[in-house]
Amino acid sequence: MEELILDLIDYGVDDEFDVDNEEGEITIYGEPTSFGEIQKHLEDNGFEITSAEFTRIPNDLKDVTPEEREVIDKMVEKLEDFDDVQNVYTNMKPAEE
Repeated sequence: MEELILDLIDYGVDDEFDVDNEEGEITIYGEPTSFGEIQKHLEDNGFEITSAEFTRIPNDLKDVTPEEREVIDKMVEKLEDFDDVQNVYTNMKPAEE
């Protein structure tokens, strides 16, 4: 695993990743511009890619008031109702439960 991650760092993969030993799956985080190179390297080294997607992960999460959260949640819900919208991302901190 360490060798794989060291190889992938050369392709722009962050040294942060998730491993699910039960499922035998690895989640890799990297720059979207390196997506093709990462995929090719994994395939060339015998890894089966079960899923590949772009996900926006905010670098800076923002605190919002409960009122702001309510407005943002309504706006996100309305955006998700559009057929052409596939994903909606925000950078607000998750609600504390």
